[in-house]
Amino acid sequence: MDRRLLVLIVVAVALIGVVNATAFAYRWMTGNITISGASSARGIACTGFYAADNRDPIMPNVGTNYNAQTYGGNTISVTPGKAVCQWTDSGGNTRYLYESITVNIPVTVGSWYIKDFYGFGYNGTRDPDVYVWFRLEQPASGTGSISDAYLIINSTSGEIIGRLDLLSGTMIGPFRLSPGSAWSLDLRFNATSTGSVSFTVGVYVSYQSSESP
Repeated sequence: MDRRLLVLIVVAVALIGVVNATAFAYRWMTGNITISGASSARGIACTGFYAADNRDPIMPNVGTNYNAQTYGGNTISVTPGKAVCQWTDSGGNTRYLYESITVNIPVTVGSWYIKDFYGFGYNGTRDPDVYVWFRLEQPASGTGSISDAYLIINSTSGEIIGRLDLLSGTMIGPFRLSPGSAWSLDLRFNATSTGSVSFTVGVYVSYQSSESP
């Protein structure tokens, strides 16, 4: 092979290697998250789920049927998650609002209306109003089946604030919630076949109503 051609090939390979080399420009971010306890919660941090026996004179009496009997010896069971807001009421009792609840409702085939199984409220005094969205994150499905299924949000005066379709809905809101106010939660559905059905609803709270989650 001609020496000049060999030199050209070597140079060409070297140039290709330079073009394909990867270069990195390095940037970075550091973070610091300061976490306070539930007793420090204010504003949107002091919103959450609660039941009637965990209320204070300034909070409405909602969630009255969290352990109601459905059929036979079966009852509704509501298990709260982490306490995210905590305070001491005028009687010296410690009260809580919870981040989440898990609801177990034993029923038979047929139509059911589960009234006021739990509440969602906002403990505060001089805090600003907040806005709340309910979003269906996992539609109702499982080994059994239900139809015509809704989560219903009610004011303490009995007015329906919103209705979220648990089968094909997306999101409802924003609904304004003032400090010291709460809503009661209902479920309406028709159980059409035996088995187990589950769903997940996310609740989002903000000081602003102009931008949805």
